[in-house]
Amino acid sequence: FTPIELSRGIRGEILTECDLPTGRCAVPRNLPSFTEWRPWLAQLVTDPAALPGYATLKYSKSGEVFRARFPGPGEPHAATLDVACRYFRVEGRGGALSLWRPSRASRNLLRARRLLQVGIDTPVPLARIERTTPSRSSWLVTEFVADVVDLDQIVLSLLPQLERRALHKVKTGIVDVVVQLFACLDDARLYHRDLKASNILITNWNTEDAPARPMLVDLDGLHPRRWWDRRRRWQPLIRLGASLRDYPGLTRTDFARFLHRYLSRIGRPKAEWKTHFRRLTRDATEYVQRSQLRKTHKLDGFTGT
Repeated sequence: FTPIELSRGIRGEILTECDLPTGRCAVPRNLPSFTEWRPWLAQLVTDPAALPGYATLKYSKSGEVFRARFPGPGEPHAATLDVACRYFRVEGRGGALSLWRPSRASRNLLRARRLLQVGIDTPVPLARIERTTPSRSSWLVTEFVADVVDLDQIVLSLLPQLERRALHKVKTGIVDVVVQLFACLDDARLYHRDLKASNILITNWNTEDAPARPMLVDLDGLHPRRWWDRRRRWQPLIRLGASLRDYPGLTRTDFARFLHRYLSRIGRPKAEWKTHFRRLTRDATEYVQRSQLRKTHKLDGFTGT
């Protein structure tokens, strides 16, 4: 990564060389220079909707995620680079408090680098831009991963479309992939406090041409896990179970099979799975109830206008 400064009050860094193995990501080894990035990044800060290939993927009060295209250098028909951009909006008291800590884009970039270092896939960060003014708004540009589906969509809409003969095989493959992701996080002493199904992307989830591969996104909730804090090990399991709790495409047997394989992968006695299953089921139910209560309070007095 190379530090850059677009203008007074706007700085960041860009990735100038990618050393990940070929096939791990769609990012070329030799990336554009700052001279080539500069006009595109200036457009990102001033008017992102005018970027080539702009398309909104997610929008909320705290920011926006959108897709765009970085035109290749040189000839007009040179290769282009599809990217995903995440805008972090900071308002109110959060702007003043953010002066004393790195921006959200900076923290997410560091977390992405940490995941890639320990062998956990996540979209490769390409650039980070932030304002040094009290607003501390920031942008994170990553590779755009095509042909990938999040676990929430797989369970909610894709699994019910499969034939019964293929359903068990596909479920087994997905369980193995998610167990692999959780075990890698555990080995790296990391935990994600918001590891819901929509934050787990899976490539090749229903093909035999290539092995399925998990990918983690939305890294705001990623933190190191202290060795004495055993509760953190189970928190991602509770969050994932809560996000998939009421889906008809999954059964209690599927959850039990996942837990049994996870305990075996991290070296815990298999006989413990029933005890953990009851406790995690209870905690996931309580999490859903608390979440519904929080949403109810947020909607009090809302008229829809």
